[in-house]
Amino acid sequence: MDKIKIMVVDDHQVIIDGMEAIINNTNDLEFVGGALNGHQVIEAIEQEKDVDLILMDINMPEMDGLECTSYLNKHHPDIRVIALSMHDNPRLAKRMIKNGAFGFLLKNSSKENILMAIAEVSKGKNFFDPQLMSAFFDAGNKKSSSSFGKKDLLTKRELEIIQLICQEKTTGEIADELSISTHTVESHRANILLKLELKNSVGLAKWAIQNEVYEL
Repeated sequence: MDKIKIMVVDDHQVIIDGMEAIINNTNDLEFVGGALNGHQVIEAIEQEKDVDLILMDINMPEMDGLECTSYLNKHHPDIRVIALSMHDNPRLAKRMIKNGAFGFLLKNSSKENILMAIAEVSKGKNFFDPQLMSAFFDAGNKKSSSSFGKKDLLTKRELEIIQLICQEKTTGEIADELSISTHTVESHRANILLKLELKNSVGLAKWAIQNEVYEL
């Protein structure tokens, strides 16, 4: 079985070193490098560095995690991103998910949570740090918790693709309209179904209408 190749991005080297130690002590994971900002990530990816998953700090100089994640979601959708943050901020988590991240971890997360997040996100599933979920559902934060649903997990590009699927566009037609490859369309479609826990396009269309993503 191939190892999951992981890059760690943070403007503090101690965080990179700590994550590297956890990754290298896990049999099915491989640490493939660190980066101090989003520009270094993109440079490494464009030089064809083989990466499956990125642990991405949000607040960084030069290019932050929000901008870098958005770029990767558009140009390298097969690379999955887990956001890293010092703060259990639901609003920040939503922004990262909208930009394409699959998960959100606090930097003080336990080794078990970190490995669980990597395992779940590698399968195309979402993972949120338990402390963050507590913030979502805290009694004093009812507005944030009630407004956070499956729709919030979808990126702008995924919402576009849902609308085109509901218009009965083929994979080729969607690829042409969005100027992306058919492989990228299929990758987005699979991720959408996983995020929404749906089986097929029929269920997706029904969900889109019920949640006002698409109007007849």
